[in-house]
Amino acid sequence: MPNAPPPSPDTTGYRKARSRGDRLVLAYVAVAALWILLSDRAVDGLVTDPAWHAMVDTAKGWAFVLVTALLLQHQLRRWTGELRALRERELKERHLLEAIAENSSDAITAKDREGRYLFCNPAALRWLGRDAGTALGRDDSAIFPAAQIEALTALDHSILADAQVRTREVELDTGLGRRVFLSTRGPLRDAGGAVVGVFGISRDITERKQAEEELHDREHKLNAIVHFSPSALSIKDREGRYVVANPNLQRILGLAEADIVGRTDLELFPAQAAAAFRANDARVLRSLERCAVEETVPVGGQSRLFMSHLFPVLDAQGTARYVCRIALDITERRHAEQALTARNDELERFNRVMVGRELDMIELKRQVNALSMALGQQPPYPLGFDEDGGGQHARVAAP
Repeated sequence: MPNAPPPSPDTTGYRKARSRGDRLVLAYVAVAALWILLSDRAVDGLVTDPAWHAMVDTAKGWAFVLVTALLLQHQLRRWTGELRALRERELKERHLLEAIAENSSDAITAKDREGRYLFCNPAALRWLGRDAGTALGRDDSAIFPAAQIEALTALDHSILADAQVRTREVELDTGLGRRVFLSTRGPLRDAGGAVVGVFGISRDITERKQAEEELHDREHKLNAIVHFSPSALSIKDREGRYVVANPNLQRILGLAEADIVGRTDLELFPAQAAAAFRANDARVLRSLERCAVEETVPVGGQSRLFMSHLFPVLDAQGTARYVCRIALDITERRHAEQALTARNDELERFNRVMVGRELDMIELKRQVNALSMALGQQPPYPLGFDEDGGGQHARVAAP
């Protein structure tokens, strides 16, 4: 039989006891035959009186019966003790297995070759939504939807066919709702090693599966942020070695991430820039606070200005394990700001010149108006905003 399990210690004990019994019977037959043959010859040679001969024959027969009876009694007591010890060990092991099954949070089941339940522990009955009376002796047809029954039956049949243990994730509609189980199923064997059914041990991993899916979704989102961020994003450990370098940082350095991870700034940048980066990292690790600094980064042989936002990455104990840097190139923006500032300054100077000229013109018009009034003429220029310049003539048109 393929993949037959090794015999259990109890089965081995019973086999040894039976083998000793067979050997004892053979030994008894041999000793009895030799005793009859040799003892009869000895008596014939030693005793010639017929009366004494009959008595000696009877005595040796009773002696043989007595000795063999004592030996058999001793051997039977020995075997009985061994069998009792084996039986007690069996009961103890069975009680231990029953206690494990009764108190296990995993669903433990056993089915015969037709798929009928032979055993269900309390956890299995809870998931099945049945009691022992309505579950044992029945199959899955009244418990799970048809599609799920088909999958379970196919798995059981494959185990019955090749006697291999299989572990699968299965999603089932249980008495407590839809759950995901990590199910280990294998061949159920009798004492002779023949496959008589399928056992199953299933652990509810619904919450773990949901947590894994949520973690996977979060990692996917974080990877998207890291990959598509317009900034140069990096994470370094406390020793300054890179552990993450996004595509923008790879472009700046002209290296693949595998060539960046594990190296320090001093290995990737000029000494002055590397020292500045390291000083900013140390500041964040020391203060455990976020900071924003402008950093000059050499890119393609030119100095570029970056606005870098740094923050510590803490472990569960609150210890800073890493420093994350998100740096955005602001070189063009800074140039634009500087150009705008210069133009504003130029406009301000131009405005001051124009205002000065306008004030001079107003003063000249005021003087002309005053001279005209002194000559008894109407002021030629409307200066209504100037109370001293003859506001009452504001609407008089110039000649």
